[in-house]
Amino acid sequence: MTSKIQGEGDYESARRYDEKTRKFVEKKQAAGEELQGSAKEATAELTDAEKEALRHAKRGDQDRRDAEALRKMESDRK
Repeated sequence: MTSKIQGEGDYESARRYDEKTRKFVEKKQAAGEELQGSAKEATAELTDAEKEALRHAKRGDQDRRDAEALRKMESDRK
């Protein structure tokens, strides 16, 4: 399966996500489990896992650098 950029997103991946989410909710409801979040438990603080992920994320200048490198590679190929 190839990944296609389709405008502002990948519609195929969005459909798969929606289908899996729907099945998850239906399974929980069939088992009589509640799907309820608590606003009192919500927080703007990052979890340890989120902090770790941010440490590995690209910064904006890295994206710009990568885009410039790709443009140069494409122009060199012509």
